Amino acid sequence: MKAFGLTLRIAGATLALLALQALWSRPRSLAELCLLVIPGLLVVLALGLVAASSSQQGWKLSGTLFILYFGINQLNILDEALLFKVGLKAPEIFRMMASGFVTSLIFVPLLVLILGCWKKTPLEEVGPLVPRSPANWAGRILLGVLLYVLCYFVAGMIVFPFVKDFYTGVKLPGPASVIEMEVFRGLVYVAAGLAVVHGMKGERGRAAMALGLSFPILAGVAPLLLPNPYLPGYIRLTHGFEIGISNFVYGTLLGYVLTRKAAPAIDEQQTGSAESPP
Repeated sequence: MKAFGLTLRIAGATLALLALQALWSRPRSLAELCLLVIPGLLVVLALGLVAASSSQQGWKLSGTLFILYFGINQLNILDEALLFKVGLKAPEIFRMMASGFVTSLIFVPLLVLILGCWKKTPLEEVGPLVPRSPANWAGRILLGVLLYVLCYFVAGMIVFPFVKDFYTGVKLPGPASVIEMEVFRGLVYVAAGLAVVHGMKGERGRAAMALGLSFPILAGVAPLLLPNPYLPGYIRLTHGFEIGISNFVYGTLLGYVLTRKAAPAIDEQQTGSAESPP
């Protein structure tokens, strides 16, 4: 019964996302609308995994999922399209960003409500977390950005022999512009990671799983399943494997880098005996 109810919730959330996307994309046929179903379902599953793993609820959880969904699935895809200029003009990209922002703003609270996470049973209580200094946080944020840039270029070099023919006639941006863009995109990933990790209450394994699974689905697998006039099927498939694997590795590492450990428990009896006068 629980499985059936969960299936209905996931289906309802997917239909809500499809309805919002149809308002902007205006599919010309039922077949075009059906192409949105599997990517939409994957988005719902990725965000639902984070929601189920988080201790947050209500508006706080909605804010976390908004940063994750809009930042990774919308902003971090379209800003790279703006850089590489593969068939899309700047006004069209900005229009898509605006529609993605509005869709995320409406859909995410609906998702939290439909999945029953607006008010949910609190997860197991965790003690206080080990504090970090501003310098420590800055170092970890910098490390998170550098890890993303490293994963991006390593994965790009591995797949480049398979896609170089397609990009032969494309005027690619210079190395400096690419590095600047990837640093910015790395910051967006870290911001999303911080939002997600904040709700994990020191559970490093849970945070690593949530980021390691949601990042590749939102950034690569779901959007690249959709046919588009700018990328042939074999290019989308290749980039899907590239982004899926590299973002899985990156998201898992980022979860461990950003999550604070639980502070070691202090035995009250020992503390009391230590404080009592001799």
